[in-house]
Amino acid sequence: MRKATLAASILSLVLSSFAFAANTPTLVPVEDWKGGADSAAVHLGGLVGLGILDSQAGLTLMGTASKKIIPRGFISDINDSVSIEAQAGPLWTQSTMVFHYSFHIRWDFQKDAKWTLYALAGLAGDVTGSSLGNRFILLPRFGIGSFYRWSDHLLLRGEWSRELMAVGVSIPF
Repeated sequence: MRKATLAASILSLVLSSFAFAANTPTLVPVEDWKGGADSAAVHLGGLVGLGILDSQAGLTLMGTASKKIIPRGFISDINDSVSIEAQAGPLWTQSTMVFHYSFHIRWDFQKDAKWTLYALAGLAGDVTGSSLGNRFILLPRFGIGSFYRWSDHLLLRGEWSRELMAVGVSIPF
């Protein structure tokens, strides 16, 4: 009786695995950098990390918003797109708070379904209060970063430039 139960169990496992395999779509491997474009046109998110003002470093917390302006980028052989992005938020340094901002173009290069690498170029700066001389600072900004698709509704993000080293999240819409 035990042998018959064991044989029936093994047979049902084998048959069910064939049934599930027949109903499961097979993923067609896509060459890196050549997959389909990201369908999200807007991303909202946040970054936290090390911000730099002059020669002082401090904690920064920035909100991010981007809009895709070129869904299929400049290079026809790879999956690239271009977005315009704004980042803004406080930077705490020298026991005071500074308003930190950035407006730039972000050029995304989608490696595969999980990873997207990007380069950015634009303008960034700070607005300081009276304790730091009431300054309005505007500088060119260049940087690099990456997105990791955690799920369909959440991307993890890392970014590095002259004035910001941060990690965060991005939510596609």
